Amino acid sequence: MESVPGHRTVFPRALFRRLRISATAFEQSCPAALFLLAAVTAVLSVRGNGFPYVLIPAASVLLVWALIPTRDALVRFALPMLPALIAALVWSGQQRNFIADEAGRARFAAEAELIVDDPSASARSGEAFRVRNLQCRVKRFRYGANAPWIEFEDSKPRVLLDCGRGENAIAIPLGFGDTLLATGVFSAPEPPLFPGSFDYAAYLEHEGIYELFRPEPESLEVVLHGTGFRRALYDLRDAALAAVCRGFRSVENARMAGAMLGGRRIALEKETRAGFLSSGTIHILTVSGTHVGIFSSLLLFLLVWVPFRKRCLVVLAPLLLYALSTGMREPAMRAYVMIAAFLILRSLLLATSHINTLMLAAYAILVISPASLLKPGMYYSFLSVALLLSLPRDVGSIMLGFLSRKLSQPLPVRYAPVWRIRASRLIRILSSAFAATLVASLGSGVLSILYQGLFPVSAVPANLLVMPLAVLSFIAAGVALLFSWAGPVGLFFSGVLEQVFRLIGWLGRFFGGLCETAIPRPPVWTIILFLAAMFYLLHAKHWRRAACAAALMTALFLFWCFRAAFFPAEVLILSGGGTGQETAVVVTDPALGRADVVNVPDYRTGSVLADYLHERGITACRSVAVSSGRKASFDGLDTFAAQIPVIDIHAPSNALSKMPDGPAVTALPYRGAISSCELSDELFSFSIGTIDGNLLSNHTGRGHLTLRKDGILFLDADIPQTSARRLHIQPLESITP
Repeated sequence: MESVPGHRTVFPRALFRRLRISATAFEQSCPAALFLLAAVTAVLSVRGNGFPYVLIPAASVLLVWALIPTRDALVRFALPMLPALIAALVWSGQQRNFIADEAGRARFAAEAELIVDDPSASARSGEAFRVRNLQCRVKRFRYGANAPWIEFEDSKPRVLLDCGRGENAIAIPLGFGDTLLATGVFSAPEPPLFPGSFDYAAYLEHEGIYELFRPEPESLEVVLHGTGFRRALYDLRDAALAAVCRGFRSVENARMAGAMLGGRRIALEKETRAGFLSSGTIHILTVSGTHVGIFSSLLLFLLVWVPFRKRCLVVLAPLLLYALSTGMREPAMRAYVMIAAFLILRSLLLATSHINTLMLAAYAILVISPASLLKPGMYYSFLSVALLLSLPRDVGSIMLGFLSRKLSQPLPVRYAPVWRIRASRLIRILSSAFAATLVASLGSGVLSILYQGLFPVSAVPANLLVMPLAVLSFIAAGVALLFSWAGPVGLFFSGVLEQVFRLIGWLGRFFGGLCETAIPRPPVWTIILFLAAMFYLLHAKHWRRAACAAALMTALFLFWCFRAAFFPAEVLILSGGGTGQETAVVVTDPALGRADVVNVPDYRTGSVLADYLHERGITACRSVAVSSGRKASFDGLDTFAAQIPVIDIHAPSNALSKMPDGPAVTALPYRGAISSCELSDELFSFSIGTIDGNLLSNHTGRGHLTLRKDGILFLDADIPQTSARRLHIQPLESITP
């Protein structure tokens, strides 16, 4: 009996001793882990909000010293912290809204001189090279023609230039480095309409952009054309794209080629983009690890006559040139650093684990761009690569051995016929590709649930078919560029390339519409637990442990899928801003998968409502009712219907011809089968299930909403111009937004 207290006293020491042993073993097997920890610590230590985050490096040094009490480990942690801290401090000093600081307000009219700082900008004319929004740097601005200029000498703040759409689009082609003079309005990005909706302002802030600039198209003037290495490189890229796309008949295919081959950020059709997003192949539209990896593999194949060690170094220069020509955005930068780290170590004949190389590349990326730690793309990239590296190297042979035992007895190689040897090789290749695609798609799909509320069910077959076509597009583009001078021959290869992109677009739309699962955004801890179980499954040595990990993953996935069944029915009331916009009302019942909407007044509201329905696990909208024939009632319906299929649209007769058309959209006059609607002067009455509402028109600057459930009044209130309210229907209670 006396030994029990003694054991309780010793237990924490024994636990700490085991922790030390485990930490030391991990540090010896993966020393780059301390590099990565140093970079993460440096980025976290420069955060603001009044907390003394500068204490984080000191605390982390003490923690490392306590767990790994060796001089080498401490040096491997402390020395990499210095460049990481310097990079993080420089990045932190740039995170200010210099324009608002100088102007003293977030919205004002001014005359500004801007420098185009967007790799997607092109001096070539035509729809295939037109960009809707351009990133620019403000050189100076003034409030009026006679006011003094406010100069920005050292750090020129970045803004997003709205190039307009339709008749209001800027007609002048704008290239990288061009200096513009224009009169327009500076404004801060609008905050989210309600907590949990997409925060566009935070997204731009991570890109270092705090202001939008909307110029008057007729006032814009190019005062100086851009020069320098980057401008010449982007002009050369655009010339190459124009050469390989000169035989294209579809502007959409040319835009897709510009995005996939040249990294140009061009808006595609909503249906195409939604298809790629739902099918889990959206990564194909951005130059990232896939494209840089394909380009490096083709270079290594073409330079096969060069000795291996030299080839690993020779490839780095053209690969860097390609990444720079695409704008060296963060996905391309991350991919180049990963591949460069691997090739340099191979050329030096340094043996290390692939996970160690991956962590070393992550350290380099955080030193180059500390803001990467705050962006989802960083986690997508490294999680997918880490899962691929965790796969058994002989997964193809394992699958082949399993099939051989199940189907027939394996024969020795010297007795096997040729067709069987070739079939075995094909099975190994296909099974390895399937396993890699499954693991990467599952890992990225879990993050898609967290960030987008969508799980791409068809990601595996879609990627298995799209990835070979992506490789083929690079080969076909190279051949088309090589023969671009040859007249009809060049046009023929350009036409072949267009068919490749046509097929890629068709596959994205087909698999995107085939199956889409909207899952409410789950708690972060469940995502971490799922990924931990997934890594454990890949490294499990016994089938029972693997079965336990698979069972845990299945239970978590079912928990995510069926959470929506326990969400209460809810009414969302939105008034997004501008005078004259009508109030939007949304009635949702996640347990039944139903949603009904009244009014989608603008693009922003349509996008927010689609995110809201995805967040509540709803993939289709039963009906949309429009309260008037004015644009302020349905201007965002196109955007909403592109993301959420709409079964029926109820509108007055003067608005029916303006409704969006599509396979999942039916425009009906008032008194439809699902929702009954009635308009009398400024009063709009509607009925959705057991909810009856009266909405007073807002186009005079005032709005009033009355809602009844089963005849019982539960809302009778004026609607401010900018407001958001969420009401539970059962029980009837208000949720503070």
